[in-house]
Amino acid sequence: MKSFSSSTKHELLTAEEKIRRCCSFSLIYGILYSAEIKNGFFIIKKTNAENVDFIKKIILSAFKGKEYILNENSREIRVNSGVLRFSTLAEYKENIFKCGNCTAHFLKGVFLSNGTLNDPLKSYRLEFVFYEESKRNDFFQLLLDEGICCKTSNRGRTFIIYIKDSNMIEDFLVKIGATHATFEVMNSKILKEIRNNANRATNCDAANINKSLQASKKHIDAITEIVNNNKIDLLPESLKETALKRLEFKELNYAQLGEKFDPPISKSGIYHRLEKIFNFYKSIEK
Repeated sequence: MKSFSSSTKHELLTAEEKIRRCCSFSLIYGILYSAEIKNGFFIIKKTNAENVDFIKKIILSAFKGKEYILNENSREIRVNSGVLRFSTLAEYKENIFKCGNCTAHFLKGVFLSNGTLNDPLKSYRLEFVFYEESKRNDFFQLLLDEGICCKTSNRGRTFIIYIKDSNMIEDFLVKIGATHATFEVMNSKILKEIRNNANRATNCDAANINKSLQASKKHIDAITEIVNNNKIDLLPESLKETALKRLEFKELNYAQLGEKFDPPISKSGIYHRLEKIFNFYKSIEK
């Protein structure tokens, strides 16, 4: 079963869209932007066959006829660093980003190569891993410029950007064209709200039941003491009747107990009678 992150990337990789040449280059630069560089190669780690095929196709399309090397195995893709003419995000903005959609394709490329997204039903977290602090910091600023609030951290020798706000995650997914994933995040929020409301209602019901049980025990204990001390006849007839029925029907709630009277007594009426009995018990206890 695919992870939510893999499913989101699958959505992006299989989307049918015709993009301009400048957007195609922006996508490639995004894919390679966060890659580790070793011995003259960009290394994209922990990818999958679908990602490998997509990256091969997009690079072949953009650099047709130019000299480059592309090697891949089950764990990583190696691309000759010589395929790129520019190395910094500032240079990309000046020379590669030519239309209004280029930035979105660049963001999409970074996510495809080095982004991870948690299952929103479990937790909200979108993360990007970089091997150079300067690139992390530049990408951080780009996200802020695009209205995406995020945070940074370090993990070993890597540099992290992460987003935990569900609204910001939705905004990012919309920008890169991951429509289905965006709706999944939205639906998760609705489902969590329903669950939270149900839990609150259950907790409230449980608290009310516990409160009622405690009050019932208080009244029953008081009436038992009144009877044991031969004080029951000191109560007015209406309270005496209520006290005896409370002892007879201990398992009933106030509303059910009220139905045992002729005519029936309301729930609040039963409660007030029992409170009067309890106050009588407290007065004779002193």
